[in-house]
Amino acid sequence: MEIGKESSDELLSFCGMILKRCLFEMSQNKDQADIVIMANILMTDLNQTFHRLTREDVTLAFHRGVRTGEQLAINPRTWCNWLNSQKLKSNATRINSAQLNEKLLIETKCSQVDLKEVLKGFLVLCIIEPYEQYCNDEEITLTGVNHIYEWLDKNGFIFIDEKEQQAIKREVQGMIKRGKMFVQNNAKKYHPQIMRREIAIINLFRDMKEQKVNLRVEILKMLDNE
Repeated sequence: MEIGKESSDELLSFCGMILKRCLFEMSQNKDQADIVIMANILMTDLNQTFHRLTREDVTLAFHRGVRTGEQLAINPRTWCNWLNSQKLKSNATRINSAQLNEKLLIETKCSQVDLKEVLKGFLVLCIIEPYEQYCNDEEITLTGVNHIYEWLDKNGFIFIDEKEQQAIKREVQGMIKRGKMFVQNNAKKYHPQIMRREIAIINLFRDMKEQKVNLRVEILKMLDNE
């Protein structure tokens, strides 16, 4: 079950337990009063930024962080790095699951209602949540760039004039050129169309953020009217 945005004594106790275990594994000592303060900070971070993670996700993030991370001390910056890594893994799993559900529904010729729910899940995971993370100045990773771009284009969210197209094209050419300078072999592949579309999506997010657009409301309202 997702952690959610509501704090509770139970969640605070969970945060304290995670921190005590982490401190023990990293051979660090903290006073109980300090642990309580850290647990409250961790709970706030979970409620505000990582509320879609489960407690299992959080436990895994700390477990992996202690064993593979480069940080030598536990603090908010440390656990936010660990939780962000787990958040990317969790989102990828959810997106893959949504894409699999979409494929299964289409193959089994399910009702339009079921397909609509799958589409809603895809839009929330791949467009709405990344946009909200972008608005919160969080690092985002777009999964399924072509699908995202095509849906946004089809539904009138993206309009790119010739001047912007040329600017994006030049930006991508520069990125590819700079990237290849630091790659020792041909293992790293570049796909110009995907790169151009990703820049266009990020530019759209930037413009919407400046205009304070509530994309969640806009998209869900559009789905309700279909």
